[in-house]
Amino acid sequence: MQLTNLALWAVAAVQTVQAHYRWSKLIVNDRLTGDWEYMRENSNGIMPTKQFIQASDDFRCNSGSFANAGRTGVYKVNPGDKIGFQLWYYATMQHPGPLTIHMSKAPNNDVRNYRGDGDWFKVHQMIICKPPSNGYLNDQDWCTWDQSTVSFTLPRDTPPGQYLVRVEHIALHGAKDGHTEFYFECAQIEVGGNGNGQPGPMVKIPGLYDSEDPALRFWIYGVPNYPYTNIGKHSVWTGGQANGGGNSGGGGNTGGGGSGKAPLYGQCGGKDWTGPTSCSEGTCKATNEWYSQCVK
Repeated sequence: MQLTNLALWAVAAVQTVQAHYRWSKLIVNDRLTGDWEYMRENSNGIMPTKQFIQASDDFRCNSGSFANAGRTGVYKVNPGDKIGFQLWYYATMQHPGPLTIHMSKAPNNDVRNYRGDGDWFKVHQMIICKPPSNGYLNDQDWCTWDQSTVSFTLPRDTPPGQYLVRVEHIALHGAKDGHTEFYFECAQIEVGGNGNGQPGPMVKIPGLYDSEDPALRFWIYGVPNYPYTNIGKHSVWTGGQANGGGNSGGGGNTGGGGSGKAPLYGQCGGKDWTGPTSCSEGTCKATNEWYSQCVK
């Protein structure tokens, strides 16, 4: 009986790890660093932040994380480097929903003493990678589904200095009833080089999202439930001058690199869209007046 209970506990523990998760490792050019070596460790473990408390300053890098900022390393990178993150303890993202990555430059080149109360800009997002033909999204259609790592290319025009890099997965399985879950942490990096771009549009955290945004109240089990309205109303910065504040759409992987072209499954057009209008791969196809996507 004792062995049976132990086995059941072990199964439950694994399921919990799969259902809840946190970002503990920074990856640079495919080099995996240690747990919390360059990531600010939070104090609430694998538990998500709920929608109703997102107005807190803890929504920047997670609760208790600033207390660990001084003991967290600062990884030196260069524009054009590949930057990624890995979930703690072999977890994967087992909830449907989008992912975003934002950066914020620390004043006085001192990220260890920076609370993240300055301006933030978006450098990457992952939304839908398999657009459904029947208007109904499955879990596997989300770019993040069952992934343990994410990565983006640091735009080549990124100005030098120390930054917070905030990675966030948003779980939508309970969103219709106001139970949206946010899984996020911040890395500390120092960007070298002599980039002279102007990142933007800029946002504040808290204030990143509207709690009544349809993207946060999205019903994943509705029919039809596609296209998905992108989370947040600001576009991804890919280098150069800042884009406008238009909706960055419901596309797939959209990230930095400064190519001036949208990636496969990224947004390439739509009403009020100020981002790239040509595709690095595939053809730009209009889904509706608000959204066009690069598809094969």
